[in-house]
Amino acid sequence: MNAALQMLCGGVALSLLSVAHGEPARFHFAQVSMQSWLSLLYLIVFGSWIAFSAYVWLLKVSTPARVATYAYVNPVIAVLLGHLLLGEALGVRAVWAAAIILAGVIITTLPKRE
Repeated sequence: MNAALQMLCGGVALSLLSVAHGEPARFHFAQVSMQSWLSLLYLIVFGSWIAFSAYVWLLKVSTPARVATYAYVNPVIAVLLGHLLLGEALGVRAVWAAAIILAGVIITTLPKRE
């Protein structure tokens, strides 16, 4: 409920700002492609409902340090998905960067030795 209320309030606030700036008058449904609508639907379902709900749940069951690692892992996953699904170029520099990021996340999440 907490996550849903935050998303609803954010949506209402952004909608009001949009109306205040006159954006609805410049929007035409016919100019939006089916791919754009499907992409928006994907972002709503997976990027907001599922991902944010999982994030809030993780905050309850794990430590903040572990949960915060999502900010480092998400860009790596996005680059890999872009490469695998869309054929985007994946250079040596990006692979090294991903390896360094993932190594840092692994080091952060390892249990402490005492």
